[in-house]
Amino acid sequence: MNRDRLELHRILREVYRHIVDFEDHYKRTGQHMIEYKGLTISLLDLKKGVDKLSGRKKQAFMLNVIYDMKQKDVAERMNITTVSVGQYVDAACRQLAEEYWTEEEKLLV
Repeated sequence: MNRDRLELHRILREVYRHIVDFEDHYKRTGQHMIEYKGLTISLLDLKKGVDKLSGRKKQAFMLNVIYDMKQKDVAERMNITTVSVGQYVDAACRQLAEEYWTEEEKLLV
């Protein structure tokens, strides 16, 4: 199955949206790896990735993706526009996807 980088970026965003459930699974089972849409993903690597995001990008990503806040609410909280929230989140997801998968892995999926 071929996936372009945009699709990998979207898949990773979906996984981050469910990271609380993933963490619960890890606590119950001790398994930090999951299979998602044919890809093997590590909770430990996901957490490291978020730690590498810079200030505003990380804040927008955490509020919108992890805490599932609406862009409007994130924008109000951060005192920015909803367009800026979307841009920060998109940039964060792209950075996370670029760092998560190696170039060789991207070619294999």
